[in-house]
Parts: sequence; C-alpha cells; structure tokens
Amino acid sequence: MYNSIDVPLFITIEKEALFNVKRILEKANLFINNPVIVTDKGKSYDYAKIVGKRLKIKNDRFIFVSDNTYEEVKRVERFARSLKSDFIIGIGGGKSLDIGKFACYRYGGYFLSIPTLPSHDGIASPVASIMIDGKRMSVGASMPVGIIVDIDVIKSAPKRFLYSGIMDIVSNISAINDWELAYRKGYEIKYNGFSKAIAFSAAESVLNYEDKNIYKEEFIKILLNSLVLSGIAMEIAGSSRPASGAEHNFSHAYDLLYPDNQFLHGEKVGAGHLLVSFLRDKNEYKKIFSCFKSFEILEELKNIFHDEDKIFESLKKAKDLRKDRYSFLNEIPFDERIFRSVVKKVKKDIFSF
Repeated sequence: MYNSIDVPLFITIEKEALFNVKRILEKANLFINNPVIVTDKGKSYDYAKIVGKRLKIKNDRFIFVSDNTYEEVKRVERFARSLKSDFIIGIGGGKSLDIGKFACYRYGGYFLSIPTLPSHDGIASPVASIMIDGKRMSVGASMPVGIIVDIDVIKSAPKRFLYSGIMDIVSNISAINDWELAYRKGYEIKYNGFSKAIAFSAAESVLNYEDKNIYKEEFIKILLNSLVLSGIAMEIAGSSRPASGAEHNFSHAYDLLYPDNQFLHGEKVGAGHLLVSFLRDKNEYKKIFSCFKSFEILEELKNIFHDEDKIFESLKKAKDLRKDRYSFLNEIPFDERIFRSVVKKVKKDIFSF
C-alpha cells in the first residue's frame, strides 16, 4: 500500500530572498499567473510590497487579515474566487499563513508560503489554527507548493518569536512519545516510522545545536529547515501526531480557558512540554530544561508561569481536552496535590535563573 503525499516543490532560505523572488520561482519552474497576496497591515505589509513589486502584483490584489477566524478565511476565499486566482501568497506570521492555506484548501488553489516570523511549524504544515465559533481549532489545510524565507527578515524578528519556534520544534520529542504510546495501547491505528524519524531529527537538530546565538545565519537555516521538516512529517503521517501531543493539549487548554491571552503558541507549548516531561520522564525534563536554559528562553517563560493558577487549570484541562488524542496525561489519575506540586516545582526551577 502506498500513501499519496503533498510536499513543497522547493524550499529556499537565503539572504535577500524577497528581492529575488522572481528568480527563485523561475528556477523552480513555478509560474504564477493570477495571484492574491494575503498579509496584515503590520511589518509584514512592508515585506509584501517588495514581493508585489518584484512579481508585478497590483495593490488591488492584496487582502489584509486581522484575526485567525473562520470569517476571515471565508472573506479571503471569496476575494480569491472573485479574481479567479490560481495562487494565494501568504506573507507574514502565523495568521496570514494559516488563513491563506486554509482558504486555498477550501477552493482548490495553490499556496506559496513566505513566513516573516519563525515562531511555529505552521509555515509548512497541512494544518491551520483557526478560531471557529469562539474556539481555536486545528483544521486541515493546503501544503504550500513552495516556501521562501528571507534570512534578513528573520534576523529582524524579536527574539521572542525565535524562542517560540525553538520550543515548538523541540516539543516534537514529547509528541512522538505520546504518538508511540497511543499506538502501543491501541488508541491510534496510524503510525509511520518514517514520519517519526523526520520529526525527531528536526527536533534534535535544534536541541543539540551547540552555538546558542539564535541570530547566527547557520542557526536560522537550521531552525527554519527543522520547522519545514516538521510540517512535512505531519503530511506523511496524515495527522499532526508527530508534532502534537500532551504539550499541545496544554496550549489548546490555555487558549480555551483564557482566550484573550497574548502568549505565543510556542511559549504555551514550551510550558506544556516542561510540565508533561516533569511528570513523565525526569531525564527528558532535564534535557529540555537545559536546552531552554542554554538558549536563554527561561527568562521569557517566566511571564506565563507567573500565574500558577492558570498553569494548573490548563494542565488539568489538558488531561481530558481531546478524547481522540491519547497521551501520557491519560495514563495518570488526576491528583490536585500532585499537579499543583509539579507546577510549583517547574516554576521554581524557571525562576531560579
């Protein structure tokens, strides 16, 4: 039996990529006839204008998005349909990319991903995070046909967004543990060793990188390639399991309980990873904690761990959040004393630096 999978035709990560976008597309034999650009009115618009100028895309083919909502997805879809667009080019952070690739999925167009922030593996995954009826949900979306990353753009991103990407990719280690557990227990019928190997390798390449200068060009390439590989692993697996386990359930629980929070996806996933690994495997916890310490991420995590009650409630909620996503948290009975103790101990470790 063979699986049919969609993977990007090309991945380009280089300096001044935005200014060379036409050359990059021509080299990949990708010809865009009738595109739409999805972006936001922040810094991403400045980058989008560069791409628009190089590809001679008129301003009336730009559409600006404000929130990751289903209503915005439908608005972009109507806009693209009205122009009979063959391509949607997403330029920005998670918001523009998620909306663009989900709109493509709905009407059958092609998606080109041009991320301006390295904050999560959604830059090349078949999954989009969308607010539907007031709840953040992960939905199936189009894989990009190509990914273009400008190193200079990523270097200008605040370190918080690079930290978020690091925590999201390293969390694959936790997700794989949960995926294997669910498969052994019979709660998951799909398991792909090749997908697991890709997701694990992507995480390890960041986890074991010795030079912790996050703005070094070599590291940016490693991080971005790892985030792309993580997305491809999900496509091969046919689900987000190689990159989403109990640690992501914690993030989803936090969003559900506190929908107005301003924390990045990777920050919530990183917090969840520390908590889950502390419960599951102290060696894993020490390894992840050491990684975050080396990258100087712990200082950023102090913000989310400041409110112990929110962390505790989210961990409690994560245990029973997704019945279809069996994880280590399903293996242990809820004990308020133990869960609160874990939150306190992890917080103490973080605040000791």
